[in-house]
Parts: sequence; C-alpha cells; structure tokens
Amino acid sequence: MKPLKINPEYRKLVPPIKPEEYKALEADIVANQGCFESIKINKKDEILDGHNRFEICNKHALYFDTQIVDLPSVLDEEIYVIKTNLLRRQLNAFQKVEMAKPLENLIAEKAKQREYAGITLPANEGRVETTELTAKAIGVSKGTYERAKKVRDKGTEEIKKSVREGSTSISYAYQSLNLKEKHASPPSLPKGLFDVILADPPWKYDFTAVSGNSEEQYSTMSLDEICKLKIPSAEESILFLWATNPKIREALSVLEKWGYEYLTNMVWIKSGLGVGHYIRGDHELLLIGKKGKMPPPEEGNRPSSIIKADKRGHSRKPDEIYGIIEKMYPRRKYLELFARPEKKRNEWVYWGDEAEE
Repeated sequence: MKPLKINPEYRKLVPPIKPEEYKALEADIVANQGCFESIKINKKDEILDGHNRFEICNKHALYFDTQIVDLPSVLDEEIYVIKTNLLRRQLNAFQKVEMAKPLENLIAEKAKQREYAGITLPANEGRVETTELTAKAIGVSKGTYERAKKVRDKGTEEIKKSVREGSTSISYAYQSLNLKEKHASPPSLPKGLFDVILADPPWKYDFTAVSGNSEEQYSTMSLDEICKLKIPSAEESILFLWATNPKIREALSVLEKWGYEYLTNMVWIKSGLGVGHYIRGDHELLLIGKKGKMPPPEEGNRPSSIIKADKRGHSRKPDEIYGIIEKMYPRRKYLELFARPEKKRNEWVYWGDEAEE
C-alpha cells in the first residue's frame, strides 16, 4: 500500500475534535485491533476523511483500509472534506452552522465557476441558493441555517457561546438580534408638546429564565437609556407610567428624571396567573405624576384606583386605560410612549418601535 499523504489545506478545513472525543476514538480502535471504516482518499493518496483514524492506526501499528473518492476538482474535494466531517461529528445545529462557514464559501465559489464557464445551472444551484445547498449538505433546514448564520455572523461572543453550549436556542438568539437591530435606530420623538402622557417603558431585567421573558418579545432598554429620553411634555402636564412590581423604584426614578412629581397610583388586577421569581405577578401599577400646575381631574371624572381587565399578549395593557385617561383629562393632547397599539385612537399620538406596525 502506498503511504498516505496529509494535505495541510484539507486538514485545516475542519477544527480538531475535542481531546475526550479523540481518546474515546483511540480506545475504540485499539479495542477492535484496527479501524474497519475505510479512510477516504483521492487519486493522489491524500486523505479526505479519516485523519484522526489514520493517525491512531499509525501510532499503534493497527490495520486500516482505504477507499478512493473520485471527485472532479479540488473545490469538490474541499466541499467533501468539510461536509463529511460535519455529518460525522456529534454537533448541535448551531455548531454545524459555525463550522460550515467555509463550506458555504466553497459552494458559492463552485456555482460562480460554473456560471463563468457558461454552464447553465439548475434552478437550485444558483448563487442565490447557496444557503439552501449548504443547509442541505449539513443536515439542517434552510430556516434554521439562516437564523443560526445571522447569530454566527452578527451575535456577540457571549450569545454565541450560550447557543453553542445549548443554554440558549437559535430562535431566541436570532429574535434578540433582530430586536436589537430594530432598537438601534428608534423613531424620532414626535414634535410638539403633550399635556397627557402614557408610557410603558421596556424594562430590562437582570433575570431571563422566567416564562414570558420580555427579551423574547421586544427590545428592552436600560434604566439610564429610559431616563435620558427627552420627553415632549408641556410645562403643565400629567404622566401615567406603567411599572411592574420589581421595577417600582426604577419607575419612580424615571418619573423624577422626566421632571414629574409623584402623586398616586392605580392598580391593574389581571385575570389568570402571572409570572415572577418570588410571587405570581397578578397586578401591575400605573404611577401618576404631574409637572407644573397641572390640575387634578374634576371630581366626577375621578376613576377608581382599581382597573379590572383580562390579560392579553405579553406586556399588552388593557384598552380600558385610554377611556379612563380621556375622561380624567378630556380634550387634551395625548401621547403614548413605547406604544404597541392593536387599534389606534384618533385622539392619540403613538411613539415606539412597534407604533407603526
């Protein structure tokens, strides 16, 4: 048998396996007195698949067999090297997509070469289908590949590590990236001054393990980011500020930073079980503050401090609040900040990432 060759360009296409995986492979080959899975080579006797098995068999002078894989070009051989090793390893979908980056480039280059050669490509082999072909080659769906690819290429090292280790899903990481991109260019605050303002800040929480995690639903903001917003409020105005139970102190801080004096609050009693780390949050507060000499509502327009309304989608507040506020302060200039309206009211101006959706 001719001596096999190690092509360093082929070898570096795939990262080395973990030490514990190498030890397990070595123990298995030694126990079986050889490797009975063929080492794949090209016509030049260069190894395409089986570098570790070849190394172990040489180390212990054990039996191995070879099989020639006849491929038309170096590019095809490189694709084969990556694809075969990816499918062999015990990898989750994100790890496969991470390792498939050079494979995607090779598939794109192959399509490009065939196009330049004047060959008509089948519909599924054009450059626009590179992602689909790569996904198929490594055994994941196109959608999974596209989501994982975005996390791979644009995610922080922290989030990639979390997805790689399986503590965060690809879908969650992908959605978080989309929300951050959306939040990176927030809409301009509306022009003019408003004397009645309703706000539902997207609070950022230190914990994310609770079911119904806000990070999965919309872009969150730090306390400092919320406080620094230049609210278009009139010198005499009233603020209605939603505050979840863990964020009462921060909400009071926001109220003060925006130039309001805390007055009182209303409580929304929700139907059904809420979420929380210590208790089920079945109520939420609506803090009320004033700026300047904004007067209280007329006595007949003063509502109960309790709002009883069903829960809806994540963080959706009861529609009843609009009517309550309009009765308290009729014929005013109304503004809702961080709005997520399902149905807009003509009397209100809405601002937020989701206000135009």
